[in-house]
Amino acid sequence: MDNSEKNTEPVINNNVDVFGDCDSNRLEKNTHTPSSESSDSNSSSSEEDEPPPKRRRHSRSSDSCQEIDRRFDQLSQQLEYVTEDDLKEYFPDLPSGPLDVYRKKASFSWRRMKLVYDTLSTIKIKHNIWKFMEDHPLFHHSDTSIPLDEERHIAVKRMYAIYNENFLPLEKILEDPRLLQAETEAIFMFDSSLAVKLSLTFRMFTNTIQGSGKPHHYHFIEDAQQGKIGGCFGLTEVSHGSNAKGLRTTATYDVQKKQFVMHSADFEAAKFWVGSMGKCATHAIIYAMLISKGKNHGLHSFVVPLRDPKTLKPYPGVIVGDIGEKIGLNGVDNGFVMFNNYHIPKENALDKFGGVDDNGDYQTPFRDPSKRFGASLGILSGGRVHITSITTNYLQKAIVIAIRYSAVRRQFAADNATEETPILEYQQQQIRLLPYLAATFAFRIFCTWFGAVHINITVDNVLDRVEAGLAAARGAEVHALSSAAKPVCAWAARDALQAAREACGGHGYLKAAGIGDLRNDNDANCTYEGENSLLLQQTSNWLLSIWPRRHEITAKDSPLGSLEFLENCDEKLKKTCAWKSMEDMIDPYNLTQMYKWLTAFVLKMTYEKVNKLKREGKNNWEAKNDSQSYNAVTLSVVYGENHILNHFYKTAKSFEDVACRKVLLKLVSLFSAFLLEKHMATLYIGGYFTLDQGLVLREGVLRLCAELVPDAVSLADTLAPPDFCLHSVLGNADGEVYKHIQKRVMTYPGALERPHWWRDVVFWQSYIPSKL
Repeated sequence: MDNSEKNTEPVINNNVDVFGDCDSNRLEKNTHTPSSESSDSNSSSSEEDEPPPKRRRHSRSSDSCQEIDRRFDQLSQQLEYVTEDDLKEYFPDLPSGPLDVYRKKASFSWRRMKLVYDTLSTIKIKHNIWKFMEDHPLFHHSDTSIPLDEERHIAVKRMYAIYNENFLPLEKILEDPRLLQAETEAIFMFDSSLAVKLSLTFRMFTNTIQGSGKPHHYHFIEDAQQGKIGGCFGLTEVSHGSNAKGLRTTATYDVQKKQFVMHSADFEAAKFWVGSMGKCATHAIIYAMLISKGKNHGLHSFVVPLRDPKTLKPYPGVIVGDIGEKIGLNGVDNGFVMFNNYHIPKENALDKFGGVDDNGDYQTPFRDPSKRFGASLGILSGGRVHITSITTNYLQKAIVIAIRYSAVRRQFAADNATEETPILEYQQQQIRLLPYLAATFAFRIFCTWFGAVHINITVDNVLDRVEAGLAAARGAEVHALSSAAKPVCAWAARDALQAAREACGGHGYLKAAGIGDLRNDNDANCTYEGENSLLLQQTSNWLLSIWPRRHEITAKDSPLGSLEFLENCDEKLKKTCAWKSMEDMIDPYNLTQMYKWLTAFVLKMTYEKVNKLKREGKNNWEAKNDSQSYNAVTLSVVYGENHILNHFYKTAKSFEDVACRKVLLKLVSLFSAFLLEKHMATLYIGGYFTLDQGLVLREGVLRLCAELVPDAVSLADTLAPPDFCLHSVLGNADGEVYKHIQKRVMTYPGALERPHWWRDVVFWQSYIPSKL
């Protein structure tokens, strides 16, 4: 029997707090009252069995959150009461099969658990997209590898098919920004290349124009939205990427012709890795050094026509092409472009943040060139926010495949046992998969919040709805948080994908298993839109600038609340962890407090390291460069992890369904304990942990894994997209792993036929001279 029948009462979908708690200097009072960190009393609580706190409107005096609060209140009035029948309309009973053994053990409804990160509205949009794909022959998967050109051709045709359906009109996105994320997630779950193409062609191109341009540029947006032109985004060059100030493409203003002359000095100055530029794009956002009257005014963006929209032939002065096959995402035609004194109209300069008048005199609303530079590259923060969700999609699919396979696959038997044991029951299989199962829920919840916040902030900025100081503070925090969250999520997905591949044994190496393609596609997330290690330096620089004024931090400095860990941090850092029992050490609230201590300590440690090096005679650049390993990089990672964990915990403890809440809190504990264990050395260095406490924490991780085994398959069912999206012989919902492998092998083209080159096997001596 499906466990979802155990409880049929309506569930309040409480995933409406898309803006979260914005106030950075608040600390919500919890119904849970743990023991003090300086006390040895038992802090284990019965919170899991208590009803969650009633939802209320937030009333804060903080100016930084007023507009977000207003919209939060509007959404809070739209709480959706969702019944099991509502959910069954979109998620019918799962097919019976080998997975039934674990599904019957589940303690919660896998359907209801979806509401921890989805609403009925987001579920509907995903369902509509998936149904369209499943019914359309263009979206049928190929079971064999296809040539590069054909893969790109199919991706383009699918892109226009999806775009033409207009599943999500603009007014719907403005009403509920989560719908945009849901649409993107649905498409990524089917084909990542398709999703990337769609995003680059119709969103990043138009969003950049919207954010960096003026009304006279909006005709480009209209043309793109009508499919008359195809856009792309060109920043990176062959010899420069991370150091944007070192880019060498130039845009020199010709005062006589009232035009900009685009030029690439050599191949190293060519724009490179530009998605959709290889074969399809007709126009590009090109970042180039604006030169006027002999002076270089720094990096600016321009709308540059590349190809004739009617013929796709490049214009004279433009050398544009495809960079070739990649490790993954080969449906995306990444390209390069070089300009040979190529003229574009003056009006094509996106000059919201700076530009020249007809006489070539430079004008900008910014006094500080560094602030203008930051504003001009602000669109990249949106890309990083988006990538945190992208990489979570890969993680989500892989963990579903690996857990379902592990529940079906049986190897070896205990003494006197009558049947072999599912490999999911083995401790090593649990430790390599279940922490990443917990991480998937943590990342998905965080991405839902972060994506919605970013969309609303972007709309505020475009419409000038907030004062400049608040806009700057929001921008700085989004930049810092996205620069940390992208590496945290991408690296976790990278490690999880490899663990999932190996956890599926030899069968995981089959292309038909699907994990290899996911692994290859995700690899790009570690380097595009900013190489991860470098991004972390941007986060640490921001945090280091905050530390000296930590006592003065208010909500205006941290409108997203990511600096909450600094509240009373000096007092926190004087304490050690006094929790000793297993129950205390794996209590979810206690673990969040441990993480706040860790984040504050690493920030203090890094700040002191940088200043020590300066006192020894190193300049600022040298001191920061020599403080990266074990300090600044770790700082940015734990800062990102801490904020993700906080959102996970707050969502879990307030989830309305009691059975789901108990499991979610256990996932919070596993996620945070697993991460803390990786930072054990730092906890020892800071004197926060004793050796015994570290050992108890490790045992806690193993205990939590074992306790989650009965619920693991149903948690995977919650995360799983439809089988045709998952596209894995190992991960189908029916659990019939061996039948699907057999079918794929037996129907693979040519599998049962001798090769056409069979004579080269039999008569090999006819072409290899004998040395016998």
